Amino acid sequence: MENLLSKPIQLTFESCGHTLHHYQIESQNGLFLVYDTRNDDTKIGETSTICLLNTQTFESEIIYQTKKQTKFGPGVGAASFSQIEDKVIFIHGIRNANKSNHYSATRRTGVAIDLKYSNIPIFMDARNITYPFTKGALRGGTHSHSWKKDKNWISFTYNDYILEQEAKYNSLVKDQRVVGMMFPRKVEVELDEKLENNSGEMFSIIISKVEVNAKNGSDEIEKAFDECWINSTNNIAFQGNVRDGKGNLKTEIFVAKIPNEIILSENDNLLGTDTNLPNVPSCIFQERVTFTKKGISNLRHWLRSSPDGRIVYFLMEDQFSIRQLFGVDLVSNDICQYSFLEKSIESPFNLSIDGRYAVYFSDKRIICSDLLNKESKLLYDSRLFNNELTGIPHFSNDRKKIYFNQYVANNINEKFIQIFQLDIIF
Repeated sequence: MENLLSKPIQLTFESCGHTLHHYQIESQNGLFLVYDTRNDDTKIGETSTICLLNTQTFESEIIYQTKKQTKFGPGVGAASFSQIEDKVIFIHGIRNANKSNHYSATRRTGVAIDLKYSNIPIFMDARNITYPFTKGALRGGTHSHSWKKDKNWISFTYNDYILEQEAKYNSLVKDQRVVGMMFPRKVEVELDEKLENNSGEMFSIIISKVEVNAKNGSDEIEKAFDECWINSTNNIAFQGNVRDGKGNLKTEIFVAKIPNEIILSENDNLLGTDTNLPNVPSCIFQERVTFTKKGISNLRHWLRSSPDGRIVYFLMEDQFSIRQLFGVDLVSNDICQYSFLEKSIESPFNLSIDGRYAVYFSDKRIICSDLLNKESKLLYDSRLFNNELTGIPHFSNDRKKIYFNQYVANNINEKFIQIFQLDIIF
């Protein structure tokens, strides 16, 4: 492994968290990074603030802050930048959150901020949990929002509040995570004084079909999650839990094929029922693309697409049980290994904008893999600075820097997540 060790620059110092989302953290002009003030990845419900960090002056500014924030919610976090306009989307818990009705996977939505109008929330996906529901409005919680690079479409993962409540009394029903998307078309929902429901600027649909009990050895999915847009197409690649021939659960990669124009049929049940999710529109088709022996890695990570959309990259254990970077060719369905590390990859990964490099954590270090020659470069070792890596590293849009999070102790030995910059030349 080539050694390109260098010392990073610390960009934030305040005694609060500065958590970067897994993707699209940088504005299209490279002037800002977006982060939330979580100091623990699991504490979105307790987090009140979305901020921008100026990459030239290193000054931070608040662009959104919740009202009446408590440890029960509403909470905000996981912010990402549009790639075509100066707009940020993030998770926002339901506004009426309290001790008995707190933030959860089924009680959140996507809210955006236009940078020209800080602190004015734009509710992107509509929500309606009141029967008979509303087409284009979902009934639970969207999260991990990801913008399509060249179009104002947004993908997300989703959990359904209606099914979650029904499952408490009906063993035949289960709230299963699925993948969805939203596209520009306003959805009006009747004003709700309890603030459970909201109208939205976008029309939301489910794009992954799941079954409560997948058949052994079939392509049926019990859970769909952690997706990516496939570049140069309208399609979305996602991870799906299937059952092998012996009934063991494993994760494979699927693709939802989405047309240029989403035409909804009158036969598509986009409302859902007390026992069923809204249907996947009939214009969208689902296809399995990997057929591995044991499945891809269970370490949580998001798929990534090559710039031309031919390869989808993912993590999987090799024959020595070491977690490596792999890719599947969507034309041939052939799987290729791209990293050959002695110790497992320990984090999700990201690609450079040109698709040449991947960056990730391994053995408390930041490592970059050249996807062309399949060689790895050591960029940073956190142990040399007594810091603790956390989250996911990111290439800057110009590929000259890597941004990442570390826990750093302040002068009274309290540890907070800070943002760092690593300058790279290769």
